[in-house]
Amino acid sequence: MRDYADEAYLHARLYAMRSRLLSLKDYASMVRNQDTDLYDKTSGASDPIEAEEVLFREQIAGIMPLAEAIVIYGPLFLSFLRQFEALNAKLILAKALGIPSAGQWYDIGPYAVLEQSLLKKTIAVQDIRPLFSGTYLADALEDESSYEKMEARVDLCAAKELCEASSLFTPDDTLDFQNLIGRRIAVTSTILSLRLKKNYQWDDERIGNYLKMFHDLFKGKIHPHVRIVEELVARHLEQLRASSGQEPSVVDTEHYLEQYYYNWISSMFHRDFNSICCVFAYLWLLYYQIRNLFKILEGRRFGYSPEIILTKIVCNR
Repeated sequence: MRDYADEAYLHARLYAMRSRLLSLKDYASMVRNQDTDLYDKTSGASDPIEAEEVLFREQIAGIMPLAEAIVIYGPLFLSFLRQFEALNAKLILAKALGIPSAGQWYDIGPYAVLEQSLLKKTIAVQDIRPLFSGTYLADALEDESSYEKMEARVDLCAAKELCEASSLFTPDDTLDFQNLIGRRIAVTSTILSLRLKKNYQWDDERIGNYLKMFHDLFKGKIHPHVRIVEELVARHLEQLRASSGQEPSVVDTEHYLEQYYYNWISSMFHRDFNSICCVFAYLWLLYYQIRNLFKILEGRRFGYSPEIILTKIVCNR
């Protein structure tokens, strides 16, 4: 059923759903007590990968009926789901190139472009191109020289889809959306920059050229957000170096940035009941919750202590 609601109804639904998102206290209970709803929901899975697939379907079940509830928000919900499907595209490409991967599939139901059955086939990269043709992933195989370049272009396709989700918004909502997504892209690109510099020893020029394709999606409007995030990271790193005398790890800095964005987007949820803010903010709070639950499952599987697992959780503290 399409277009069965108005904006006020959808916003009210999201406000109710927001109140049921997990708190740090909830996560702590899950970590310390395996006899919780989290483990009940995944107890029938045959392996850890299936457990996360089951959990993912359970977590997004609440937003699936809302994806077509109101026409102006349809592209936003779809682009959110495609952030996960992009991971499926990378999985298919990795399998085609013989690159080991966990194999987890993100099932987005009727909105999926790619089918999970592809993982059971022996498929070459050139045979993937027709599967992507005519979809938002059409440009992902523009450069097939390496998996890394194809992976980057998949990310770009998903980011472009998200950036274009405001096509039906009012002018005011469009401005709010540009602010919300701009800060998200700035955080993501700063994390990518840190990884490329620390893990792959890329120089600033090479990193700049790599990130330019993401920043160009905003036609120059992203730069104020990037400056804010880069200055934030610089101050954070300076404080850590001064207090510990050591160079902070990329992982710790990434966690700091994700926690920063969580706090920021959480504060934007209540900015205006009638604006796009609560819709966009809820989707990203759900995104973080899914990641947090996966971290708990993986932490328990690898025998990490509750204290260590909780340090990896991104939520209000």
